[in-house]
Amino acid sequence: MTAPDPSVLSIAFTDRRLCTRCGTCVGVCPEGALSVDPETFFPVLDEAKCTRCGLCAKTCPGGRLSYGDLTELTFGHRKPTPGFDGHVLSSGVAHAGDAALREGGAGGGVITALLADQLRRGAVDGCIVTRMMRDRPWHGEPYIARTVEELRESQQSRYIVIPLNAILQTIREQPGRYALAGLPCHIHGLRLAAQRLPWVRERIRLTVGLFCASALEPYVVRELLAARGLDPRAVRDVRFRDGDWPGAIRAVMNDGRRVPLHQSNFKDGAINYLTYLYIPPRCATCIDGSSEFADVAVSDAWTRNSKGEYLFRAHSRMLARTPAGAAAVAAAVASGALVWKDVSNDPAYQTHRHHTRKKRIAANLRAARRAARGGVAPIYDRPPPEAASKDRLLERIETALMAVGRVGFLRRPLIAFLTSRWGLPLIRLRQRLKERRYRGSA
Repeated sequence: MTAPDPSVLSIAFTDRRLCTRCGTCVGVCPEGALSVDPETFFPVLDEAKCTRCGLCAKTCPGGRLSYGDLTELTFGHRKPTPGFDGHVLSSGVAHAGDAALREGGAGGGVITALLADQLRRGAVDGCIVTRMMRDRPWHGEPYIARTVEELRESQQSRYIVIPLNAILQTIREQPGRYALAGLPCHIHGLRLAAQRLPWVRERIRLTVGLFCASALEPYVVRELLAARGLDPRAVRDVRFRDGDWPGAIRAVMNDGRRVPLHQSNFKDGAINYLTYLYIPPRCATCIDGSSEFADVAVSDAWTRNSKGEYLFRAHSRMLARTPAGAAAVAAAVASGALVWKDVSNDPAYQTHRHHTRKKRIAANLRAARRAARGGVAPIYDRPPPEAASKDRLLERIETALMAVGRVGFLRRPLIAFLTSRWGLPLIRLRQRLKERRYRGSA
């Protein structure tokens, strides 16, 4: 292969550490010169087909990202975001009106309910969503759901890297109106693609973005299975939020058994380790934790009272950002697809302390520090916020944990220990510290 030209090719061909693996470059390539590696999910180039049109470089959100441009593309102005939540027209906590959808979802089934309402009303012809692969259930894949029944297969969150925007290859060949549910990086790539390709603007009518602390490397599920001594060939499905809310990471075996892959529940258990030990390099410097440029953004409703009790179990928080997003939410509430409580003026729902520190502060510090010493970091036009000495210390500790996670012979035994019964004391300690904090703030 000739030396990669960053003005022609997406960032993956210059430095993989900056590639979000969102799949945008694969999805927009007019010649079909790009495909997705089935194990790593990085793009692969067929040089014989490449015409060096530069479209994949122009729509790549990995190496350089202008928040000013994205704000103008999404909201029609360049005013900076007022806070971590971003631009919001209305905010509410909600759950699916359909009991089965609510039970099957990770946080009340709100995304499935919203998209199902779009399908039922004929607002869209299909929904771009994800599921675990049927033949390799340790990996995820994008697909188009054209019926509510097909959409149900997308229920449950998947926290692993999935090149969602590669599905644009199919959308280009199949006219219609579509809704898309994805992570911040997917939304970034989609907005950049829509800027340059009229068919993307015309066909993607609604974007639903998830709050995101980090995706996880594609090999995480294989290592969780190995830690429990499970043969991947005996696994039918992997569910990250299985069972009663907030759920737990479980493998569904071919014989129907559900085997836990860690101790405790999702919120208190393994996810706290996985997001450091399996974080992709580009996620470590991503500063958008709230899907700022989606029409509707969704997060778990983790808000608690002074006793540490969750105020809204099996609910999600929904932020309508654009007129299209507000209209979609209002229609779903009117039809009963969503049960909604408005919290637009409630300050308790206008902050995400952990998320804000991790994404807005720590990721910015990490990116700035790497750039200052000539390291690999994305280029942003958004200045980092003020950071206290505690924030700087925590960022260094987290970066050290991430470095451990990049070394397989250190990571694998560590995750086996942390997800076993021997890791339970750490979980209990964390729970006690949380309880003490809430009692102290009462």
